[in-house]
Amino acid sequence: MIQFVPQYLVAVIGLGVGAAAGVVLAAAMRRRPADANRLVASDAWIAVPLLLAAAGAHLVLIPVVEQQQQMLFGLYGVGLLVTVALGAAGWRIWRLGAVLLPLGSILAYGYFAGREHGADVVGLVVKVVELAAIGAALWPVLSARRQTQQRRRSISTG
Repeated sequence: MIQFVPQYLVAVIGLGVGAAAGVVLAAAMRRRPADANRLVASDAWIAVPLLLAAAGAHLVLIPVVEQQQQMLFGLYGVGLLVTVALGAAGWRIWRLGAVLLPLGSILAYGYFAGREHGADVVGLVVKVVELAAIGAALWPVLSARRQTQQRRRSISTG
C-alpha cells in the first residue's frame, strides 16, 4: 500500500531547488573550455541536475525523518554533492558515485518500505528521479560503447 505523508512534501521543494542548482551549475560548466572537464553535454544538462535534485530532497528531509535516518540522509546528500563536484573537476570516478549512490538509496528504500514503513508517494517520486540520474550517468558510456562496436563492425566488413 502506498501512503501519503504530508510532512514529506518538503522533499518536492528540495527536488526543485536541487534541480535548479544543477541547471545553473551545468550552464557554468558549459562556459568552461571543452577539455577542462570530462562531463559531456548529457551529463551536465541531465545527470547533474538530477543528482543535485536527489541530494536536495534528502537534505531537506533530515528534520522530518526518524533519527536513525537523519545521519543516512545527510551522508547520502553530501555524497551526491561530492560526486557532482568530482565530475565538475574532471575526475572520471564521479560516474561510479552517480550510479552506486542512487542505486543504494533505491535498494534501501525498497527494503525499508517493504519491511518497516511502507512506500509513500513523495519517496517514490524521489526514487524515480534517482533512477533517471542513474540512466543519465550511464547513457554516455553505453552510447560510446555502441558507437565503438559499430565502427569495429564497419571496419571489419568494409
